Amino acid sequence: MRNTPDSYFIPSRPEILIQLNKLINEKDLRIDQICQLLKQDIALFSSVLATVNTPYFGLARKITSIEHAVSLLGINRVFTIVRLAALKNSLSTLGPLERFWDTGSDVASICALLARRFQDVSPDDAYTLGMLHDCGVPLMMHNFENYKTFLTRIPTDSISGLHAAQLEQYGVSHYDLGYALTKTWNLPQATCEAIRLQPEYKDFVRIKNDEKDDVRTQLCVLLIAKEISRKYRTYWRVTKQDVPLISDLEPILNFMGICDYDFYDFRDDVLMMLEGS
Repeated sequence: MRNTPDSYFIPSRPEILIQLNKLINEKDLRIDQICQLLKQDIALFSSVLATVNTPYFGLARKITSIEHAVSLLGINRVFTIVRLAALKNSLSTLGPLERFWDTGSDVASICALLARRFQDVSPDDAYTLGMLHDCGVPLMMHNFENYKTFLTRIPTDSISGLHAAQLEQYGVSHYDLGYALTKTWNLPQATCEAIRLQPEYKDFVRIKNDEKDDVRTQLCVLLIAKEISRKYRTYWRVTKQDVPLISDLEPILNFMGICDYDFYDFRDDVLMMLEGS
């Protein structure tokens, strides 16, 4: 029986995000009020500055103030960073997740590279999706004491196989909880759906429906990025066990208009970049 995610613990959106959202949507936008509000939460303030200063944003010099970040990146982009930082802080209270975030960072960086290459999805949305694509995993660990053991005992399988095994064991999948979390935190709908639809990608990307092409594009970017990251982390033994396979890339590459040669060429370029870093 498949249970609804509402039956399980999902961290609520913090009040500061709700207040920030209201300020950003006001007719007379007050940047000073937004910056002042952010400074009231020291942990979030520090996380935002740490994120802004990562290589992904490629800023020429270190940012030391929220005002400076807003002037360079714009308020909407900073709000995206704030929301991602708040989500990371909230999930990190559930336990040590260093390996989880390391993998997320790899996938996020590759997602952003793909978004810049194909230009059908915002690099920032792609980066956020890459960071949070498995955000349901820590929620499963929190809701089910034996989930970590479960992950080590099931044979490495496709993402659809992992999804089915979770449904059989728990009645819910980490893809379901990831969707519920991102919906609760008011992330873009296409991002939320791309997280949920990972195990159903084969059927979904073949459907002819222009209204969902933004979801399909984000989903395909994510799965290509995951496949490249999996190859990198497995080759260098960064991870203790193989992550679930994307069992069939053909429908993904077809939707994106990429031939096998282009994919392998791009993959090798990214692997060289990752190795160099």
